[in-house]
Amino acid sequence: MPVAVSAPVPARTRRRVAGGWLLLCLLLAAWPALAAPLSAYEHTAWVVGQGAPGDVWDIVQPADGSLLLATGTGLYRFDGRQFERPAPPNGSTFPSSNMTTLALDPDGTLWIAYYNAGISRLDRHGLTHYAQAQGLPPGLVPRIERDGSGRLWAAADGGLRWFDGERWQVPTAAMGIGDVPAQWLLRDRDGTLWVIAAQRLWRLPANGARFEPLALPVAPFSSLALRDNGQVWLADRQRGLMPVADARGLLPAAEREALRRPALLAKRIRFAADGSLWGSLVDSGGIFRLDVAASAAAPVEYFDAAQGLASTTAVPVLADREGTLWVGTNLGLNRFRAHQVRSLTLPGPADPLRTLYHAPDGQVFAYGADLRPMALRRTLLQVPSADLHRAALASDQPLWVVDWEALRLIRDGQSHELHPPGLPAPRELRAVLPLGRDEAWFCFGDQRVMHYLRGRWDSDPALPGHACTTLAAGPAGAVLMGYPDGELRVRRQHAWRHYTRADGLQVGPITATAMIGTRIWVAGENGLALLGDDDRFHAAQTDTPGLLEGITGIVRDHTAYYWFNGSRGLLRIDASTLEQSVLHGRPVEPRLFDRGDGMPGIAVQTTPMPSAMLAADGLLWLSTNQGLAWIDTGVAQRAGPALQPRIGDVSHGQTQQPLRDGMVLPAGTAQLQIDYLALALSRPERTRYRYRLIGLDAHWQDAGTLTRAFYTNLPPGRYRFEVVAANQDMVWSPVAATRSFRIAPMWYQTLWFNAACVVLLLALILLAMRLRSRRLTQLVRARLQERHAERERIARELHDTLLQGTQGLILRLHAVSQASHTPPPVRAALEAAMQQAESALAEGRDRVSALRDDSDGYQDLGAALVQVYGERASDASSPALRLNVEGTPLPLRRAAAEEVYLIGREALLNALQHAHAGAIEIELGYGLRGLRLHVRDDGCGLPESMAEGHWGLVGMRERAERLGARLRLWSRPGLGTEVELFLPRHRIYRRSPRRWRWPRFTGESA
Repeated sequence: MPVAVSAPVPARTRRRVAGGWLLLCLLLAAWPALAAPLSAYEHTAWVVGQGAPGDVWDIVQPADGSLLLATGTGLYRFDGRQFERPAPPNGSTFPSSNMTTLALDPDGTLWIAYYNAGISRLDRHGLTHYAQAQGLPPGLVPRIERDGSGRLWAAADGGLRWFDGERWQVPTAAMGIGDVPAQWLLRDRDGTLWVIAAQRLWRLPANGARFEPLALPVAPFSSLALRDNGQVWLADRQRGLMPVADARGLLPAAEREALRRPALLAKRIRFAADGSLWGSLVDSGGIFRLDVAASAAAPVEYFDAAQGLASTTAVPVLADREGTLWVGTNLGLNRFRAHQVRSLTLPGPADPLRTLYHAPDGQVFAYGADLRPMALRRTLLQVPSADLHRAALASDQPLWVVDWEALRLIRDGQSHELHPPGLPAPRELRAVLPLGRDEAWFCFGDQRVMHYLRGRWDSDPALPGHACTTLAAGPAGAVLMGYPDGELRVRRQHAWRHYTRADGLQVGPITATAMIGTRIWVAGENGLALLGDDDRFHAAQTDTPGLLEGITGIVRDHTAYYWFNGSRGLLRIDASTLEQSVLHGRPVEPRLFDRGDGMPGIAVQTTPMPSAMLAADGLLWLSTNQGLAWIDTGVAQRAGPALQPRIGDVSHGQTQQPLRDGMVLPAGTAQLQIDYLALALSRPERTRYRYRLIGLDAHWQDAGTLTRAFYTNLPPGRYRFEVVAANQDMVWSPVAATRSFRIAPMWYQTLWFNAACVVLLLALILLAMRLRSRRLTQLVRARLQERHAERERIARELHDTLLQGTQGLILRLHAVSQASHTPPPVRAALEAAMQQAESALAEGRDRVSALRDDSDGYQDLGAALVQVYGERASDASSPALRLNVEGTPLPLRRAAAEEVYLIGREALLNALQHAHAGAIEIELGYGLRGLRLHVRDDGCGLPESMAEGHWGLVGMRERAERLGARLRLWSRPGLGTEVELFLPRHRIYRRSPRRWRWPRFTGESA
């Protein structure tokens, strides 16, 4: 896609034209805007049957930017999208629906005149009506206007009237006009009031008290309009259209007659922002447009029903604050919006122009397939193509005219053919970069990049063996070459810098390059990138997919705006905003000029020159696939006013009502629809919105062009809805429109209900825990009972079998030992055996007794262990026992208490039977952390060589592990033994001890 950006001129040429450029930049802002013909306007009609009213008699624009229409069926408001019929406030009614005239005061008061029904005033206090009883004459009131002093006047068929605040008064004799029929009123910028009354023209100077009649007869039902230079123009129903007066008074008759258009008989006339005059024709015929600034013989353009006007009968014409023209007809409303981009239409037959060329002095030329250059200037837009060609040949600038068949350089009116060596025609010319009168770079085919300088052709060996697709130049002789593989080469001071994807350049095949100052821009099929100070490229981002693709022309104008001609249309964005956004990775929001703005097509993708070039006169020329177009950069940069959105209705369930601040929506509201709208009459479809719901949305939601916000599953609570809007120039609202509201909760969404639910849930949890605890207790009790029953059974079996058998055996041995025939040695042996058997029998009885003990007895561990001591320490040689209890004894878990008792009993029996101790000490501690048991003796201690498992130690450790307790043993030969057992409180106590009780210490000795 061969494209190039025009080069800076050589040094000597720059010096020659620098002064001219500076002068042009200073004068460009004051350059007169070019009036657009009717063909340069976009027309839109809203007709009856599509929501528009018929019989539109007058149009005004209030401060909110909407349109108010006086129609034969009442008052209508139009917001650019839909028509609505506002009702009078406080339940009042209009005296008639046939409204003919509207007038707005600066404070927003609306004056409404009816057909033979008087005048109404609509303000913040309500609707007030004035009829014959308040001094108004019967008949039609064509116009209402205030004079320079602020006095309100009404032009009526029945006579001229002024308003004193209560009644409508007849002009006094001192005012010099009397009670005469009046048809029109107009106040100019100096405050002078112009009146058509009694078939002549009158004027009342600002702050004047007396009307001055002017020697100019006027036909009935004529009207006036004010031109931007202060001239007053008259639409006379019999004599036609003419200027009649200015600030000095009545114009000379010769001047009036020189500009009079007798064939133009108009009902209403209005001057547009570009100075052209618009009007509605008498009877039928639609509307007309006249460029009064062009010449006295300028052609009149007409627009009627055949061209799309809603009806051939038109009346009011209004130019709104955006410069859009509105025309009311008896079958609907029409909008005429001037295209900012205009196609170049050459009078007469001409070859379509496709290629642009930018000369060193800032002039822009174009040529087509016939290679005939044409001069493109502001002053030559309407001349034949032959005049454009002669102007190009008369220029002193070098003209490079190239295509596949020819390479032509035109200097001083002489054409020179260029023949690159080894490349006969046709040549596949992809890009060309002229650098002055005798120098240029060329990209041919797939493998040739050639440099032409003063008749010599050469190639740079530092360049690769394939050709580029774009060429551009920069300051200090810099040259930029873009390639179809997406790579870029930049030549500075005879050295080439190569940029690839590794440098962040990822725009695809390159379609345009530009070096503007120190900034290097590269456009490709997939986007746009800027070279940053870090010598890396940064991709431009946008929220609109594809907006920055296919750019083939890059320009920066004298007011620091960038222009990009691409596959979506023409883009414009402020230079500093664009550069900072790209370098910091923020999305950009350029202004798009597309078909709705007059673009005839999209940027041409196959041309050896750039598709966008800025001329010295401020016109930006564009090459599109449908021909050439231009835009006046000085006019296009005037961004429209910021929009202020309005929040409308809120819909919930089957209810729709205006959303007011502080509104409380009913309980159960979970889905909402909020309507909003920003009034933009010229391009409402270009308005973009962002909204958020404070209380739900953390960030702004991009709504695009949607004018409704939808929310579902909203919980009750307080919310604030905010919305901002951007016009077609991407100017966002400085202040968001807001509405606060609250959604009432259902009974089950209230705080007290939630608290009750929490309490109920806790109660259910506690109940479940109680039931579970009770069930576990029952299971444990059942298992304990089962365990005790089994122990009793075992004890019974042991007593009935083993112990009884052992007792019988002892008795039998005793009888044998006492027999007379038993020898003494045998008797002695038998007595020793009986003694051992009696010891074993006693031990067995102790074990059986332990199996049959009741677990409830283990609650008092100290007493139970003392009882064990009392049963075994029967003589005076037994060791002394000391019991020490710390803290208040607490209820113990039965199973755990039994295991603790058995561990303590085993330790005590070991000390009694094997330690040969002089004293034994038992210490019980009921602490906050748990139960602690110590059994100490001062005996012989455990021998070091004793095998593991003796003295019941294995059983003690096994019981401790089942309990989850900690068992520790200390012993040294000759120094005694100490056993310590510790159980955590949740394993031994039935309930945790209270932390605030102080421990009590008791000591007992046995």
